[in-house]
Amino acid sequence: MGEWLIMINVFNNEPLEYSKYAISILEDIGNYYDTPTKEPIHAIITRLGELIDYNFLNRFPELKFILTATTGLNHIDEAECAKRQIQIVSLRGEVDFLSSIAATAEHTIALMLSLLRHIPASVTDVNNGNWDRMTHKGNELKNKTLCILGMGRLGVQVAHIASAFQMKIQCFDHKMVNEYSCSNDLKTALLGSDIISIHLPYDENTHGLITKEHILQMNPSGYVINTSRGQIINETDLVECLYEGFLAGVAVDVLETEYLLTESPLWQYSQQTNIHNVIITPHIGGCTYESMENTEIFIAQKFKQLVGHNQ
Repeated sequence: MGEWLIMINVFNNEPLEYSKYAISILEDIGNYYDTPTKEPIHAIITRLGELIDYNFLNRFPELKFILTATTGLNHIDEAECAKRQIQIVSLRGEVDFLSSIAATAEHTIALMLSLLRHIPASVTDVNNGNWDRMTHKGNELKNKTLCILGMGRLGVQVAHIASAFQMKIQCFDHKMVNEYSCSNDLKTALLGSDIISIHLPYDENTHGLITKEHILQMNPSGYVINTSRGQIINETDLVECLYEGFLAGVAVDVLETEYLLTESPLWQYSQQTNIHNVIITPHIGGCTYESMENTEIFIAQKFKQLVGHNQ
């Protein structure tokens, strides 16, 4: 990697409120740009705002690196990057570092509370000049059975927080977790659950994994929470379960078609008049000042080490 000791041009495709300290690290490596330039670009920084696909990559013929402070990579065409020998620098596999990041786990619990206590609908109602508490009568988390799908870093964090609410925890994972009894059979894990929370990695094995057949293993009038990736759930089945009343509500931070919002079956369902049992947030699970600062610095340091500029 010695050639990069001479000069490397880094373009930040999403510079809004990017960590100043991370920028200073990148400036130690070479030239940092946060506006379009005619200079050849060797590395691009991206968050989740744009799909990094064939057409995007064609704009940067000399690109060698993509820097993304995310664990999931479904916003990047990995196969196309491999063809072009573009290396992706991400948070994937950085278990020790990620154990200090709590943002997505906290957002998961926030979605549960918002859904079961009808918080968005009640706020809207008050803003419209109404004061009717009984319309928004909700449910407690206490004593609810929470099935966590995926007991990696996030799943375990959510389990710890949920335990503080005195929820009953059951889980699905192919490995055993000391504190919890996990089933490696999805249907078995879902049996008797009131709420499911999805924290599985997205890959070819989990694409479309959760279907109506699985949701029907839950207790009637259950809830689905997803802060992982939208493609893990069959959204059409999810909506069907809402229409049929088998699900009482859904709260997600991700969609099957995030870059084509209006094509999402769940979003379409949520746009109907008097539908208040769906909450959709725009992939903000990891979007806190603290987590973005820390992850952006980590990625900059990882990249600096990669190109031979050890601190």
